[in-house]
Amino acid sequence: MDLSPNRSSRAGAQIKLIVIHGDAGKSEEGTVAWIRDPQSQVSYHYLVGRASGIYQFVPEEEKAWHAGASAWLGCTVGNSVNATSIGVAFANDGTETFKPGQYIAGAKLVAQLCKRHSIPLHLIRGHFEVSPGRKTDPWPHFDWFTFFGELGLAR
Repeated sequence: MDLSPNRSSRAGAQIKLIVIHGDAGKSEEGTVAWIRDPQSQVSYHYLVGRASGIYQFVPEEEKAWHAGASAWLGCTVGNSVNATSIGVAFANDGTETFKPGQYIAGAKLVAQLCKRHSIPLHLIRGHFEVSPGRKTDPWPHFDWFTFFGELGLAR
């Protein structure tokens, strides 16, 4: 695991939420470079690649800087959900079709995270939901029905 420098302590906050993102990158290499650049001030815990590979950038016990100004019911610390969430991004430039293997790999990962941290399914949210009016990812073409279907099979 080649960690991102863009991370910090959860300061005792408990993990309660998973935030699903689209990375908006043209390539995984570009996203990986961006996440590992201290100047970006951005990170995810995990990235699900176009070919279904899983990259980890921040240990789960630490806070990734993925949601920015955000809020969700009972999960907000300060002006963000970062301290209480795990950020999972899917590689997609915002116009591409998400790959079937991404849904399968992402669902397996999220099922493990839910089990490990006792996160109920209703606390798997899109970035657009925790940052309304500011973010739109993982975009309308992310098939939540397929994702949750795969998640059910992975559990």
